[in-house]
Amino acid sequence: MYKRKFMSLSFIALLIVSIVLFAIACSDEDNTLASYTGSPEMSKVRIENGTFKPNITWVGGYVSVIGVNRGSSAKLDSSLVWLIKVDGNQLQYPILFGTTPSGAQELTSNYGGALLEELKEDDTYTYWVMKEETWNNVKNQTGIPFEFSSELKAGEFIVEADTLLQVSSLSYSKTTQQIDVYVNVADLKFFGKLGEINVSQPVDEQGPEITWTIIQSDVTESAISAIGIIEGQQYDEKKIVWDLWSVEPSDAGDLLGKKNVINMPLRLGDQPSGTKTFNQYPEEGIQRNKDYYIWIANEDWDGKRFRVTKYYAYATFRTW
Repeated sequence: MYKRKFMSLSFIALLIVSIVLFAIACSDEDNTLASYTGSPEMSKVRIENGTFKPNITWVGGYVSVIGVNRGSSAKLDSSLVWLIKVDGNQLQYPILFGTTPSGAQELTSNYGGALLEELKEDDTYTYWVMKEETWNNVKNQTGIPFEFSSELKAGEFIVEADTLLQVSSLSYSKTTQQIDVYVNVADLKFFGKLGEINVSQPVDEQGPEITWTIIQSDVTESAISAIGIIEGQQYDEKKIVWDLWSVEPSDAGDLLGKKNVINMPLRLGDQPSGTKTFNQYPEEGIQRNKDYYIWIANEDWDGKRFRVTKYYAYATFRTW
């Protein structure tokens, strides 16, 4: 009797263990099968902002080729500024523009392109990635823009009237983007008797360069005695960003703005000999998406700030 009970309990325990093992095996098998459901589409090529040597990333696995063209088209021609190729799909993101990874070839000049060490401000570039099975099929299709198609199988391509090359989105993706590292200037407007003020566009890492053209008929020299910039569209002492004045020692104290010693071109933040700054130019410079008021005056200025004031002029602009 005890022997039968023991055998029954053993059988039940063995059955439970078998069920558990079977469930685990099925779970493992399901997980294994899930990873072989097919290659993902190449997509979402992303470019790092705020630099002339951006990192390039993408979705869709390792690739064999990365190209960068000047302009809005991806193609094998003289618009290439960088093209690298590695045997097998061994390139993984991020890839830093201009840096050829170990084992890769730099092929830019093979198609008439010119390698750039870094990209250029305000220029538009097209960045693209491609897997080896497609590259081997299209590497001789020069001068024809590449576009991706979700209707083609991996590695397939179609040439349409020698003007467009459709490539499978399983093997290729691209994006187009403008380089915008520096602050840009827009809507520059001139006012005042003394002259017209120009602000360089785009602004670079040294800050905007300022020049001016004297238009007041009785002023014969281009040098000025004072300059300043305000945040906003009108003069407001509480919003001064930077100012610069000529300075002359006297028995009564320093005379400010009474000698034309400031010459152009001038960078905001500069302090030439014979001048004094009361509001230091901020390290971060002028900012995007703001309005600014910039003014100049010469040694005969009476300190007023109207449009009709002689020996004084100003300009307004916005940034983006």
